[in-house]
Amino acid sequence: MILIADSGATKTDWRLIEGMQIRSMTTLGINPYHSSEKEIGEELKKLELDGNERNILHIYFYGSGVANKEMKEVICKSLQRRIGVHPDIQVEDDLLGVARSLFQKDSGIACILGTGSNSCLYKNGNIEDKVPALGYSLGDEGSGTDIGKRLVNALHKRTLSDDLRKAIISEEGLSMDQILENVYNKPHANRYLASLTKIAAKHIKNKEIRGIVGEAFEDFIRKNIFKYSDYTTHEIGFAGSVAFHFSEVLNEVLQKHQLNCNQIIASPIDGLVKYHMHVDAQKLNGVKSITESSSRYDNLEKMSVKELLENINREDATVHRAVQTIIPLIEELVEGIIPRIMKGGRLFYVGAGTSGRLGILDASEIPPTFGVPFDIVIGIIAGGDQAIRKAVESAEDDIHGAWHDLAKFKPGKYDTIVGIAASGRTPYVIGAVKDGRKEGLLTACITCNPNSKLAREVDVPLEALVGPEFVTGSTRMKAGTAQKLILNMITTSTMIKLGRVKGNKMVDMQLTNKKLVERGSIMISEELGLDKEESRRLLLLHGSVRNVLDNFGQKE
Repeated sequence: MILIADSGATKTDWRLIEGMQIRSMTTLGINPYHSSEKEIGEELKKLELDGNERNILHIYFYGSGVANKEMKEVICKSLQRRIGVHPDIQVEDDLLGVARSLFQKDSGIACILGTGSNSCLYKNGNIEDKVPALGYSLGDEGSGTDIGKRLVNALHKRTLSDDLRKAIISEEGLSMDQILENVYNKPHANRYLASLTKIAAKHIKNKEIRGIVGEAFEDFIRKNIFKYSDYTTHEIGFAGSVAFHFSEVLNEVLQKHQLNCNQIIASPIDGLVKYHMHVDAQKLNGVKSITESSSRYDNLEKMSVKELLENINREDATVHRAVQTIIPLIEELVEGIIPRIMKGGRLFYVGAGTSGRLGILDASEIPPTFGVPFDIVIGIIAGGDQAIRKAVESAEDDIHGAWHDLAKFKPGKYDTIVGIAASGRTPYVIGAVKDGRKEGLLTACITCNPNSKLAREVDVPLEALVGPEFVTGSTRMKAGTAQKLILNMITTSTMIKLGRVKGNKMVDMQLTNKKLVERGSIMISEELGLDKEESRRLLLLHGSVRNVLDNFGQKE
């Protein structure tokens, strides 16, 4: 999981990303200059993480007031206490967040116009130059705070026309005592002043109010854009509630100065989600996979047996959430498999090591469970059948090995190949889906790393991001559990939709032992109301529960 925050002076937008599922949350603004560690901690408690703290691998916090090392440490420690584990935490200035949101990996001049204001020259993922913001007391030109101050000044120094001034004071109940109390005796004066922009927005069609807002933007351009020597050659982008809600006035001022505005957005959070889901996922994939990341637990040998069992169980409990997030993709795959099997197609599972064994296990259970031939669901493992019990060295490194192993089955256009590899980079598996896709087969994969090479080669990538293993790199644990769950879901739902289950019963199961004969007899007794001996007799006579139910009442 990835947790991303964009924090301004007034509010913080949060996004919790698990696979392709994104959940939104909001808290008040978190700024270490204006809030104590205790206040920040109390605000972070409001994050509704639903017990997912241990699944969070990376936290990206972009906020105002975190420009120096000390302030970053305050945020980092607060997040560490809230999450309770040891994820990778990166705390950056909110200006970098806005720049990444607006321009991704390109270049441009990124500007913030919200409660406060700021700007920078951004190139290739980083800030190359910026004009100091100085805060609402010494700067923040064009911001909500600045517009609020200008409005208060115009109201009470009587630079607005009498009728407009009296109307605003009357409508809003703004007395000088009230304003001075909020600005000088109460916390967060910047938020209060910025809140007055709603008055400017209400009267923005008025020439005088429009002039106040326009002058604030003019001041911002002079002091925050013109300072970059090559500002005329770069696109300019804006983020923040003030830029967004006063975009008409802002665009008028920009056009007056012949400045090229790229885009104006209310919040950078969605752009940051895009940035970190794509740019950072590619970076992660090239450096270190999640499945090989260090365990969140250490000194395992010093734990008691009870502690070991409880912690393993705690990690296993997170697997179902990782699988749940990709159900829409599993559905897409199953919907593709069903019509292909109805036309004579087959389902091939291809894997190496633990992944290959899990595929063979699931495939081998389908005929006795659902009464279908053994050549409908087929498991292929690198190294052949001998690799089921004992690893075959280097077999998984042969990128053409799987297609060679599949050749004897004469794969065709109605077949499906599901490559299984926790890492997402096993050559044997990648070769299988790559060659299969070229031949027109439906291809999918089950992996536990994001944006893997394997996932990029298939039609339907199933990425169950279960996080680091309890024992570092031991993918037979959570990754294997996730793979087994997904395999169960694929074949079971497919067989049900192919008519191999009636009600909730395995009416086509093979009667290969006494236990299954006993189970079948009970099914018949429950369905037809017969005693156990008669049910058993009919079952052995007709050979399956389905045949008994279909032929009951007919002449034997």
